[in-house]
Amino acid sequence: MTESKIYIKENNISPSRYIRYTLGAYMKVWWGAYVLPLVVCAALSVVNINFIFVAIVLLFLVFTMILFMVVVYYGIVPESRYSTLPKDMELDDSGIHIRMKRQILKDITDEESLTDYEIEEQIIKWDAIKKIEAKDECLLLMFKRPRYSFLAVPYTAFYDVEHLRMIVSFIGARIG
Repeated sequence: MTESKIYIKENNISPSRYIRYTLGAYMKVWWGAYVLPLVVCAALSVVNINFIFVAIVLLFLVFTMILFMVVVYYGIVPESRYSTLPKDMELDDSGIHIRMKRQILKDITDEESLTDYEIEEQIIKWDAIKKIEAKDECLLLMFKRPRYSFLAVPYTAFYDVEHLRMIVSFIGARIG
């Protein structure tokens, strides 16, 4: 049995886009916890106008701090490097092989160049991936752990639409 390998061009997404997708995944689950108190305060403001101020405090102080906690707790995880660092990927039967280019600062006295790149290799096994989600600008491979973490592959990393279809079917066959 021959092992098939599929290559994906060098790609990455910006950290702000990674956080946007993380917050989107979080809000898809917890949106009611944010909307319900605001609706209750709006309804109670008919009885007492002070509930408008409570809703404003909830919206601009409490909810903002909760969303900041989500960004720190779920958005700044080691797995976020897989999406935000420049990388190229190779898919085979054992998993996804990622080669990330990590920038290293050299000694300032070195006049040739102040920066250099180090290649870091990671392997993501197929059993670590829960599902595939298609977004507007990239393909998300959702991890089982930690929650709300994923590998984002922009559509520009694929050679053409047929290459994208082949990769989706290849991954789908391995994650079940």
